[in-house]
Amino acid sequence: MFQLIYAYVAGLGPYVAFALALGLGIPFLLLVARPARWLIAFAVLFLCLVPFGGGELAGTSEGSLFRQIGWGSVFVLALFYALQGDKRFTIPWSWIPASYWLLLAYALVSVAWSVSPLVSARRAIQLVGVLFIALALVRQSRSSNPFETFVWPGVLYLLLGIAALAVPGLSIDPDGNYKGFTFTKNTWGQFALLMSMVFLFHALDKRKGRLAWWFFALASISLLATRSATSIVIYVVAVLLILYWVAMRRHGNKLLPATLVALLAGMVLLFAYFLIKGDLPVGAALEAGLGSVGKTTTLTGRTELWRWMGYEIARPPWLGTGFGGFWMGLEGPSYSIVRMFSWRPGQAHNGYIDIVNELGYVGLALLLLVFLAHLKNIYYINRMGDGLTAIFHLAILLVVLLLNVSETNFMRTTHLWWIVFSTSIVAAHVSIRSIRSNIPSGDRG
Repeated sequence: MFQLIYAYVAGLGPYVAFALALGLGIPFLLLVARPARWLIAFAVLFLCLVPFGGGELAGTSEGSLFRQIGWGSVFVLALFYALQGDKRFTIPWSWIPASYWLLLAYALVSVAWSVSPLVSARRAIQLVGVLFIALALVRQSRSSNPFETFVWPGVLYLLLGIAALAVPGLSIDPDGNYKGFTFTKNTWGQFALLMSMVFLFHALDKRKGRLAWWFFALASISLLATRSATSIVIYVVAVLLILYWVAMRRHGNKLLPATLVALLAGMVLLFAYFLIKGDLPVGAALEAGLGSVGKTTTLTGRTELWRWMGYEIARPPWLGTGFGGFWMGLEGPSYSIVRMFSWRPGQAHNGYIDIVNELGYVGLALLLLVFLAHLKNIYYINRMGDGLTAIFHLAILLVVLLLNVSETNFMRTTHLWWIVFSTSIVAAHVSIRSIRSNIPSGDRG
């Protein structure tokens, strides 16, 4: 009986089966939580993951009409939830750090000298929409961690990714890498990376159930199956950071000497290697690590792209070409770069290079100011006793910094990790305000 039902559903096609799963999943979410808590997270993940409309979903700002209508609707809905206080509608402008305001304002002003002002204006407006999403997620959260709203939508999408294995053409790319139901393995890898961190945070919270460990394992296996080198390496670094913090909290007096001994031993080994080989083992380590996931030290042609981007940056180095106005395929300023590569890049595959190219060194300095202000808030959250939340925000910051070495998500508007990072910034700032005002984090009317 079950085999007949499965065969019938699979025969309808992957997207019909996907729609049926959503039809079952959404009512389930309505039962486990009030819509305001998960609806924005559900919609954000949906638009970041579903391969409708074509194009590289993680890096497209305009995209298809479906995406434009979808994101526009989410921005409006997010604005409604961001305004929704206890008994009145107010815009919580004070929740946004001054450094973030400066960066956003500079991106808006850069439209004035952009090489493509209309495109820049549209993308700058999307930055404001992402800010509404961050405010809505923080306002509708019942705790200091707004990413709890991603739990049930994340579980649903992970299960849908498993179900997609029934259609190998949908879930496996030509190189044999798992990509769930998304457009590329990197898109699914970055989603699984986020969910593994969210579930790990839940698992370490003593108030949560043990089921979170199983979901953490599911997300981790899903990520490893993608063989996305960048996401896997960052996953290892982030998880080790969180687990090391937990170990220090529980066994600090015993673990600190062992840590110092390990660092000292590592330095001795590096020095011995240098004396014998006359070089540091960085190159060998990169070749071995990247080779294990089918990559080379050129990072699939990225280093050549970065070299050519250096010439573009040299033209307007201080102010940049204008926010979001450079990468327009073969029709805009990026033509001279895109035509050189058969894989048609839609970004520099390095967030730092893209920031300097579009916003200049001034924009990079403002972005650095955002990092430092956010790091300061994380430090104070830890000092005020909420170490688990602090280490989670620190792990997100670390992930974003590392992701942008080979992928651009700094200010990429509808990129999942720019939304996550913006939400982390607002949440940390609000936590500091709440603690200093002696207001419980969940009572943010």
